[in-house]
Amino acid sequence: MNAQSHVLIRPARPDDVPRVARLLALRGITVQEALEQAPRMIDVLPVLLLACLCADDAEPAGVDDRASRLAEADAAAQSAEDDDRAAPVALSGAFLLPGDLEEGRAERWMVSGLIVDPDARRRGIGRTLLAAVGAAVQEIEPGEDLFSVVETANHASVAAHLAAGFEQAAHVDGYAGLVFDGDALLMRLPGVAQT
Repeated sequence: MNAQSHVLIRPARPDDVPRVARLLALRGITVQEALEQAPRMIDVLPVLLLACLCADDAEPAGVDDRASRLAEADAAAQSAEDDDRAAPVALSGAFLLPGDLEEGRAERWMVSGLIVDPDARRRGIGRTLLAAVGAAVQEIEPGEDLFSVVETANHASVAAHLAAGFEQAAHVDGYAGLVFDGDALLMRLPGVAQT
């Protein structure tokens, strides 16, 4: 491909069920399970973003040009059925995890997962998507931290989180009822302080 590739991030929409299901199936669940989970995720998660890898002769839009970027992402999404280069290659989201008094855990925003198509890895898509999820949480609740649990053996995911501005908060064996096979990291993206 001669054109430069860049990532366009956009919210998942109800008509994205097949696209979200395709990405969920990369996690090893059946296609039927993915098709059942996708509409619920789109409907329930306050933040669910898709990343499209698109070819473009120009540089990606600047950070301050949000409206232009969203319009470009929508145009790319509309052409996704005709152009595989614009099809979503990754997804991530966030939800508000209720607090737990017994565990001494306050209510907090959590990353709902990060899925990047293996054919699209090593291009900074995970980092870009995690940063966009963090920005979306800041739009909903300015100043709130965003947390994520990542298995330490998943070096690519740990690196993507660090590159997106997350920092290590703690080593955990389990978190909020989830138990991990090995060691995991609770990572935190600090919220932006209001001035």
